[in-house]
Amino acid sequence: MRFLLTFHCEATGQWRCLDTALLPAFRSGRAEDLPAALRAEPELVMRWLLGRYEIADALVPATTAAQTGQGDAIAVYPLGADRAVIGFENAYNGAWLEIFLLENRPIGFVAAHKRQVLPAGGAMASLKIRAARPLHASDQACHLTVSRIIEHRQIWAEQRREGADRVAALTEES
Repeated sequence: MRFLLTFHCEATGQWRCLDTALLPAFRSGRAEDLPAALRAEPELVMRWLLGRYEIADALVPATTAAQTGQGDAIAVYPLGADRAVIGFENAYNGAWLEIFLLENRPIGFVAAHKRQVLPAGGAMASLKIRAARPLHASDQACHLTVSRIIEHRQIWAEQRREGADRVAALTEES
């Protein structure tokens, strides 16, 4: 059996969906196996959820879950096998998904909690320092970038001057 997983993304303020046909690790067709299949595909799940999330170990049936706004939960909807695979990368499914959510009820939920990214010692510290001060005057790459900016400004100023000279010449001829 196939399922449609839905999640409300904080980053975009939109509903996002994932067809389980796109999960290579999910082949059993059992809803109970969905949390393990999601954890087995972290890159795919991160692109879908647009962030790092910890996926819970179990599916909570909709009858016992008190999910009104869904929050950080992934809703699981049954999906007919005859339906075409629903993409999630570049395909916009907004209007279709809203209608689908209104017409169908989830069979359960999988909790998803935002993962806390802890700094990994020296590597993260050096990246933070670089992000805080991206331009260092002593850095060769900085010198090269600044010289290119100066060159582009000079070329642009020259092109504007030539354009102004042409406009002046045309107005004198008129």
